[in-house]
Amino acid sequence: MKKIAVCGAGIGGLACAVILSAKGYEVEIFEKNRTFGGKMSEYRRDGYRFDTGPSLITMPDVFKDFFREAGKKFEDYAELTELDVSCRYFWSDCTVFNSYGKKERLSAELTDVFGESEKDSFFRYLEYGKLFYELSKDNFLGSEFSIRNYLTMDGIKNLSKFISGRSMNDLSNKFFRNGKLRQLMNRFATYSGSTPYLNPQFFSIIPFVEYNFGSYYVKGGIYKIAESLVSLCQEFNVKFHYGYELEGIKSREDRIVALDFKTTAYGSINTDNFDIIVSNFTNSRELVYKDYFENDDWSCSGFIMLLGVDFQSEDLSHHNVLFSENYENEFLDIFERKIPAEDMTVYISVSNKEEKIDAPPGCDNWFVLVNAPFLNDKFKWDEKTKKSYCSKILDRIDSFNLTDRGSIRDRIKFCEIFTPEDIRQKYNSEFGSIYGLSSNTLYTLLKRPKNKSERYSNLYFTGGNTHPGGGVPLCILSGKIVSDMIIKSSI
Repeated sequence: MKKIAVCGAGIGGLACAVILSAKGYEVEIFEKNRTFGGKMSEYRRDGYRFDTGPSLITMPDVFKDFFREAGKKFEDYAELTELDVSCRYFWSDCTVFNSYGKKERLSAELTDVFGESEKDSFFRYLEYGKLFYELSKDNFLGSEFSIRNYLTMDGIKNLSKFISGRSMNDLSNKFFRNGKLRQLMNRFATYSGSTPYLNPQFFSIIPFVEYNFGSYYVKGGIYKIAESLVSLCQEFNVKFHYGYELEGIKSREDRIVALDFKTTAYGSINTDNFDIIVSNFTNSRELVYKDYFENDDWSCSGFIMLLGVDFQSEDLSHHNVLFSENYENEFLDIFERKIPAEDMTVYISVSNKEEKIDAPPGCDNWFVLVNAPFLNDKFKWDEKTKKSYCSKILDRIDSFNLTDRGSIRDRIKFCEIFTPEDIRQKYNSEFGSIYGLSSNTLYTLLKRPKNKSERYSNLYFTGGNTHPGGGVPLCILSGKIVSDMIIKSSI
């Protein structure tokens, strides 16, 4: 049976390793960090616990089907809890919208906040997104990307919708009169690290998926997903090597014949006896196609603050968004001017709302995320700019009066900050971007690395920077797609 080297213990790499090892392949994983999970990680300090990457789970059947494929039951490894409110949205004029999971409550909330006609438009919008989901669930989400997969009667009939040139913002303008509701629906473009003013309209599939399949939290933290995948790997005898950072390769004709690692581990490993290489990252000029790094339309990055606060906010839900005053200008700053937005939208996750042990009694754990530009020569992150931007975000939070008294600054017991530069260094992410190339246009979508390398016949790519995209369920599907391709090629 063929030997597989998986470079990177992110979710896509772990998922691929699970299926291949379950099918009898000999698999070894090499990870540069001292732990697994990639961008899915956690941080603990002084009795506080934070999920530092993904914070919301959708498409629960993806996990159940994946574990079933491995001959296991997902429920034996992790427990999903559906959220009553997927997100609470705030605007500076004191408007608050609770995005309920149950249709009846959601319908009533939409009517109360935005009006009856906008409520009807909201559900018509979701039906429009459903069209793209139905066309994509088998031909895109569950298999290797190929244009020919869409050459069906339905695909050809709806081809104009895929290549219309209409953005998610254009779609929002078509369906909604209320500016706040347009802003809310436009936000889903950020799930792919993109701007709604360019992101193609078929990404309306994202809000459809969230509202149709529900929003979930994992008991014990999102990191339990990574832990469950590692447990499966161990049950199937996958070997893990931590502290191994891929530095280079040796190739002969169109095949990789050896891997070169920079390692802090003891001992040596023979890396020239692997038949197939699976890379969980695409930030390597030796691995990806020649002109990949010549692109300049990368997905956004993030500025992250982990706040241990000494109070519990009654205003906040588990997931919260504090919207900027001028959404379009915010994205112009990030994607056109390539600078951190002055008027920023702030996302706050408080897992302590569901998991009471994630913070000391009477306290909350705030995971704060603000979209930021990928690393470029127009802005540099250093200690001064990091502290300055942190202060601006705290000012923005203060403007929403979320504390019971005074400034949020007075309630912070500690603050840990992670910049796009930290994301680049820790996760080998291109220019600190969250998902590699953006999904702002069809052109950049088609330029993303394919699951099977265009340079080397025994190299495959998995994870959020390749097909089918970012987010935990899609990374699971990416690992499954690659494992299926490898198994099929071995027959």
